[in-house]
Amino acid sequence: MSLPSPVHPMPSVLRALVLPLVGELPPPVLALLRDYRLLVNEILREALTSGKTARGSLSRFARDRAFVHQLTGGHAVAAAAIGLGLAKAHRRRLRKHLDSRVPFVRLPFLRTGTDTFHLDRDSGKVRLSLRYGEWSHFFLHLAPFHRDRLAAPDTRVKQLHVTPDRVVLYLERPAPTPYIPTRLLALDTNESTLDGVALSRKSTHAVRVPFPEVRTIQATHVARRRKLARKKATDRRVGRRLLDREGRRERNRVRSRLHVLTRHLIHEAVRNRAALALEDFSKLARRRRGPFSRRFGTIRPGPPGSPRRVLRRRLSSWPRGELHRQLTYKAAEHGVPIYWVNPFRTSTICPKCGVYAGPRSRVGPKFVCANPSCGWSLDRQLNAGANLGRIVLRDHGRAELGGLRLDLDALSEEAMRPRYPFEQIERARAERREREGSNRPPGATRGVG
Repeated sequence: MSLPSPVHPMPSVLRALVLPLVGELPPPVLALLRDYRLLVNEILREALTSGKTARGSLSRFARDRAFVHQLTGGHAVAAAAIGLGLAKAHRRRLRKHLDSRVPFVRLPFLRTGTDTFHLDRDSGKVRLSLRYGEWSHFFLHLAPFHRDRLAAPDTRVKQLHVTPDRVVLYLERPAPTPYIPTRLLALDTNESTLDGVALSRKSTHAVRVPFPEVRTIQATHVARRRKLARKKATDRRVGRRLLDREGRRERNRVRSRLHVLTRHLIHEAVRNRAALALEDFSKLARRRRGPFSRRFGTIRPGPPGSPRRVLRRRLSSWPRGELHRQLTYKAAEHGVPIYWVNPFRTSTICPKCGVYAGPRSRVGPKFVCANPSCGWSLDRQLNAGANLGRIVLRDHGRAELGGLRLDLDALSEEAMRPRYPFEQIERARAERREREGSNRPPGATRGVG
């Protein structure tokens, strides 16, 4: 029996462990980080000026420059891969006529393979090759969580990324074989919910997974950034630093909330042996920027605070890519099959008779079939989830999915009473009372001295 193949196959699972340092890095290691940064910038300049696109030619150039900087060949090969990746991304943006500055690395760093370092998993000691015949070491703080990850079977350390303030270990282990699903969970990705249908051999019911805290967190930080921008309008240097800090806090809080959501969703899929059907937004056709009208040309966004500007801001900060990224690698880690479906017209097609209702039908929260003899009506987001399930069953067949079927009659009866299987998920705070990461109780003051 064949199993579903994802759009991006993952034969192995990659995870990153961020580890704090015990003390500071030794001065020889800091000097190595600066020389490595200079080597990457030289490789990047050579790739952009000479037009080289082959890793072999850049690796030879990197080895020659590494000999000048007295670096090892392993460091040179890793630096060549990084410089080639930055150059390819810059050329890709230029081909798409997007704004792109000439890239260069600002901060010192080091990324190297397993042939240039050794990690002692008991003591946290890292022995690093600096130059030919020269070694240095430093210590990492390994928490019980890190030790459990490192001690997992068939797990090996693939790369080491070192910065002046932290170390990142990239782990790799074989991906488990996806199980044969007995259920299907088709979810339509929306701004604050995941709506769709859950199919089993005996029943079909609507499912809604809410996460409204993400929008609340984003709206809170938007108001804070506007206040900071007005307050520091005369000092751009301080204002830029404060705005960057506020944006970093917002991204961390949204990412943490999505991690809680995706972890519970994957555990629920594993417990029920269910496959996931998600929208593949990469298959949507690229449209021109901004709303466009054939009669009046490009529509202006309107004054600040207008509904059109608010809608644009909300859609630009919609974290659908981060949500799908977390679901992808967590599903691969637990062997959960994922079907990627083109979401084109899933919100405007009747899943019962297949009639296209037209683009003007996307008004209001309810979908009504344009065929008078059909009479199908359903919540628009749940209707999109039903279409996703119908497409998966049509393309992959019932035999591959364990004989599942989509019972639209049962869905129409339960559409107004969707199930909430994740009501016990801890909700994120919409407003911080104290500094992030502080253990002080509310109202406590910081001591002076």
